[in-house]
Amino acid sequence: MMQRSICWIPLILLLLANSVSAQDASKTVGSGIRSLLSTDTSPNPTEKKDTPSEAAGSKKVPARTVSNTTESKASKDLRKVDRKELKETPSTQGGESYLMRYKLTPGLRISSEVTHLAKTDTKIESTEQASTSRTVSHKMWEVISEQNGTITFEYRILDIDMSQKVGDGPELTYSSQKSDPVLPQFQAAADSIGKVISTVTIDPQGLIIARSDENNPPNLGMGDITLPVPEKAVAIGATWETPREMRIRREDGSQKQVKFRELYKLEKVSSGIATVSVRSEMITIISDPKEEAQVLQQLSNGTIKFDIDAGRMISKELAWDKRVVGFAGAGSTMEYSARLDEQVMKAESTAPKARSAKK
Repeated sequence: MMQRSICWIPLILLLLANSVSAQDASKTVGSGIRSLLSTDTSPNPTEKKDTPSEAAGSKKVPARTVSNTTESKASKDLRKVDRKELKETPSTQGGESYLMRYKLTPGLRISSEVTHLAKTDTKIESTEQASTSRTVSHKMWEVISEQNGTITFEYRILDIDMSQKVGDGPELTYSSQKSDPVLPQFQAAADSIGKVISTVTIDPQGLIIARSDENNPPNLGMGDITLPVPEKAVAIGATWETPREMRIRREDGSQKQVKFRELYKLEKVSSGIATVSVRSEMITIISDPKEEAQVLQQLSNGTIKFDIDAGRMISKELAWDKRVVGFAGAGSTMEYSARLDEQVMKAESTAPKARSAKK
């Protein structure tokens, strides 16, 4: 018999970072396989891209009065986060060096569109099953304060449209722009629309130093909410990496700590746009297919583009293509393929312009 359906739609965990903890999200299905469903049989939606709220038909978010000289009360009340350490390796190619820094100013709103497509094919004994999911969403960052390069912004989901299908079952859908009844599988996503999902503080290198979430959201092979950039100016070919850890379940019920790294490389710079490749790599050696199945979704590779002059990411493209044999007995296989495409659609300032003094 086929074990419980496995369909992974991870992005909701990043979208709902303040309401879904890593511990709650990693439910165990079948042979210790990590499922990211809000329930054992219902997957969660994908993360949204930043797109203009008016273009997406989403709710208007009122502008706030902001200051770029004083730290807001909200940013003071955030939970401090241990800053990740970057391990940097200079380029051996030489050539011009580029300094990348985040330069977001109070009142800036960055709207993005995120599309996530995923498919999981499982075979156990003679039974095969395919699970698919699609999520298109729009998110927005609104910068609320900046002080000495340290930036605090609020993260909202403007709208979301998703579908999922498991095996021969019906396709389940949800759109925040329709008034149809919300299925339980999508209730968490529906409840989040228009609300502040998380308030995050980053340093000039894009490393998170504080956030409002009670628990850090799982990484899921998608990297952090921002691209970390090197401390110093770097030339083409330079690399840098950040560490990552997670716990997986062994067959005896105990837990095992697994280490990864996110490896970044500056591939090129053209017209002020830096193209950075990123690859998730395992550090811990895993030989048990049951354990390997639990990290399947954690390993991605792709490209991130960073606007050096504007001081912000403008796009992210990631891909997953992994296969595990023997995760649920001899002859069993699991194949996971997914694509994530995030594109900034609009960036505009809502801060009132300073008036020039009358002569």
